[in-house]
Amino acid sequence: METGFRRLSVAALLCAGISSAWAQGSDDPLGGLVSPDLERREIREAQIDSENIEVTAYLGGIMNVEDFGSNALYGGALAYHINEDLFMEAAYGQSELGESSYERLSGSAPLLTDEQRKLSYYDLSLAWNLFPGEYFLFDKLALNSSFYLIGGIGNTDFADDSHFTYNVGAGVRVLTSDWLAVRLDFRDRVFDHEIFGEAQTTNNLSAQLGVSVFF
Repeated sequence: METGFRRLSVAALLCAGISSAWAQGSDDPLGGLVSPDLERREIREAQIDSENIEVTAYLGGIMNVEDFGSNALYGGALAYHINEDLFMEAAYGQSELGESSYERLSGSAPLLTDEQRKLSYYDLSLAWNLFPGEYFLFDKLALNSSFYLIGGIGNTDFADDSHFTYNVGAGVRVLTSDWLAVRLDFRDRVFDHEIFGEAQTTNNLSAQLGVSVFF
């Protein structure tokens, strides 16, 4: 009970002090207990282009075609960003196969002509931006980024034949400005062929580094 009276007394004295300060025209009736003058830090909003079209040119890459070794890979992609989480992509790429393991070990005549060793693929994929975030460079520079999963279907052409292909993979996109980005993609393109006399399913891994422009 005594504690309650003390609280009421303190509240009454505080109210009386505030009323007196207001009556005397004081601008700060609380005597500096509460200061509205807060130091606000400057915030720079991310300048990300609001357009949904992304064109990517892959400057270089490597593709390991099962039984034919690893070879240079070039190509490009056109993507439409449905929303912040999903985008669709059409991609095209080219590579030229080396000798197969059978040709190298047996020393026999080549299985494929130079023209047949030219490989090209095209596919249509759907991607999910799984981990959007930022990469911090130095103390004051942060670059928007996203890690995405991607998968789709398409065709792979080589050895005078077209092979139905499905692909799965992942990639990283880093925005260097509001319209320019750098991409690193990893894919596994899976298709069947019968070049060695019987059907076999092959896993063909690739990695590509590219530059993207947003429109």
